[in-house]
Amino acid sequence: MSTICAISTSLAEAAIGIVRLSGPDSLKIAKKIFRGADLEEKPRYLHYGHIYRNEDMVDEVLAVYFKGPKTYTKEDMVEINCHGGAMALRRVLALCMEEGARLAEAGEFTQRAFLNGRLDLTQAEAVMQLIQSKTELSYDVALTHLGGDISRKVAQIRELLLGLLASISLSIDYPEEDEEEISYERLRAGMEEVRDELLRLLENSKKGKLLEEGLRTVISGRPNVGKSTLLNTLSGHSRAIVTDIAGTTRDTIEEKIQISGLPLILIDTAGLRDTEDPVEYLGVERSHQAMEAADFILYVLSAEEALIEEDIERLRLLKNREYLVIINKMDKEISLDLDLVYSLVSRENVLFTSLVKEEGIREIEEAILDRTIGKELSLGEPLIQNQRQIGLLNEALSWAEDALRDIDEGQAYDYIDVNIRGVFDSLGLVLGENNPDIMGEVFSRFCVGK
Repeated sequence: MSTICAISTSLAEAAIGIVRLSGPDSLKIAKKIFRGADLEEKPRYLHYGHIYRNEDMVDEVLAVYFKGPKTYTKEDMVEINCHGGAMALRRVLALCMEEGARLAEAGEFTQRAFLNGRLDLTQAEAVMQLIQSKTELSYDVALTHLGGDISRKVAQIRELLLGLLASISLSIDYPEEDEEEISYERLRAGMEEVRDELLRLLENSKKGKLLEEGLRTVISGRPNVGKSTLLNTLSGHSRAIVTDIAGTTRDTIEEKIQISGLPLILIDTAGLRDTEDPVEYLGVERSHQAMEAADFILYVLSAEEALIEEDIERLRLLKNREYLVIINKMDKEISLDLDLVYSLVSRENVLFTSLVKEEGIREIEEAILDRTIGKELSLGEPLIQNQRQIGLLNEALSWAEDALRDIDEGQAYDYIDVNIRGVFDSLGLVLGENNPDIMGEVFSRFCVGK
C-alpha cells in the first residue's frame, strides 16, 4: 500500500498546523526531511527539529512517529507540527510528496482505519459527525457512536438472527438429525424481538435527527400577541421589530438557538388575520406554509383578548401536531375564555407567560425539551442521526415484518430463511460489510486530511 500525506488542519493563520503521513514509508520519508532527534528511537514523543529541502531550511517543527498498528490507521504514521498558515504547510506537504508520498484522497486516512479493521463504517461516520457537531449534546452523541454503541447494538441483533438462521438451516438440511426442530413459535418470538429492537432504534433516531438538523419551531398567532417578543426573548437579542402596531412582522424571520443542547430553528411569522394589504397578505400566506412544514408550533394568544374564529380554527388544527399554546400578557386584565381554550387543546400543552417581564420562559424551554428529546436525554441507547444508517434500518425492519408474516402464514422454512437473511444482510450494510460503493460515498464527504 502506498504512503499518503495531507494537511490535516485548517490553512487559516494559526499558531500550529499539521502535516500527516500514513503508510509503510512514513518514517523513511520523515527521516529524509527532518533534522533533529531520531524519531524511531523514541516513538510517540514530540521531537524538536527542522524540515530541510536539501540544505535549505523549510520550517522549524515538532515531529512525532507512531508505529503501527497502534495508530489511527493501524499503519506507520508521522505527524509534523509546523508553523500555522498556508505557506509553511504547503511547502512541507510538497516536500513529503517529492520524497515519495502521494496526496491523500478525501477521507483516506479514516478509510484506511476502516479497511484495516480499526473502525467499522458507523464509527467512521461518527468521525464526521464529531467534526460537524454544533452543540455539546450532538458532540456527546457522536462520541458514543465513535465508541461503538451502534456497532454493539447491531452486532447483538445479528447474533440473534444467526441463531435463528442456524436452526432453520439444520432443520432444512438435516431434518432427521434435528432432535429439536425449530418451531414457528420460537421463530416468531425471535423475530418479534428483532423487530422490537429495530423499532426502538428507529424511534430513537427521531431524536438523533433533531440533534443533527434542529427542531423547526414556528411561532404563530394573531398580530400583536407577543410572537416577536417571544422570538427575541428565546434568542437572547432583538431579532424582530417589536411595536404596538399590529402587523409589524410581514415576513417569516428565522433564528437559530439552542435549548440545553437541542438546536432550534425559530421562525417568527406574520400575524394571522384577514387583510387587504397585498404585502401583509403574502406574509400571512407564508405563515400558513411555515406552520404546515413545522416540527413544532408555539401558538401565542393574548390573555387580554377573546378568541376569534381564526384562533379557534388554528387551535383545532393543532390536535395532531407537536405544539404548545402560550397565553401571553398574563400581567394584563384577562378577557380570554380559558375553558374554551381547554376545550380545543390539551390542558397540559397550555403555558402562561408575561413576556415583557420574561416570566414563563424557562417553563416554555422545559416543555419543548420534554415533548421532543426529553429533559434528561439518555445516551444509553444509540441515537442514530445518519440517513444512510436509518434507511438500512428501515430496510431491515421491512424484511423482519415479511419474515413475521411468513411465520404467521406457516410458510416453508426456505421462504422464512430468505427474509431473515435480508434482515441480517441489511444490518451488515449498516456496518459497511461488502459494499465498496457505500464506502466510496461515505469517505468522499470527508476533508482530505481526515
